[in-house]
Amino acid sequence: MSVFTVVTDAALSDWLKQYNLQLVAFQGIAAGVTNTNYFVDTQHGRYVLTLFETLRLDELPFYLELMSHLARHGVACPAPLLDQQDRLASMLAGRPACLVSCLTGRDIETPNPAQCRAVGDMLATLHRAAGTFKLSTVNPRGPAWWNQAAPTLYPLLTSAEAASLREEIAFQASHRTSHLPRGVIHADLFKDNVLMAGDAI
Repeated sequence: MSVFTVVTDAALSDWLKQYNLQLVAFQGIAAGVTNTNYFVDTQHGRYVLTLFETLRLDELPFYLELMSHLARHGVACPAPLLDQQDRLASMLAGRPACLVSCLTGRDIETPNPAQCRAVGDMLATLHRAAGTFKLSTVNPRGPAWWNQAAPTLYPLLTSAEAASLREEIAFQASHRTSHLPRGVIHADLFKDNVLMAGDAI
């Protein structure tokens, strides 16, 4: 189960006061590998609580503002809620946390052609909407990360594999694309990250 940070009833109830919400019930969400997620039922409906296990509070504005922007522009993605201090995130149980709308639908193990088309259409909507998003950020898995992560891998690889990885990193470093147009991509578009309602998203 992907609940890395345990939240108590009392702590969550107190935190929800920032949103003028009263806790009815909550339960951990098993899916996911990076963050802790809970379904949160309140007197005003169901939301999803995310506690970020690796990102810092000061790193969240780009992602949460992007989600808000996309949701306002027709993309079927969770919309973060502003608390009474106009914040999209704050600390809970020692972790940066946010509350977002809870989408309907379910993930599909074997999508049909109509569902694949719906995903493609929504991805196009995302790309168009992201074109007017003003914030930007550095790719967190770009060259700087490659050079930090690779040394931890080399001891686990055969000499041929390590040589291949070193060669690829050097090749990529010599063929940078910073002069090309750039924009927001999904970067985590897997079946379990898409909720379908029949053949629609």
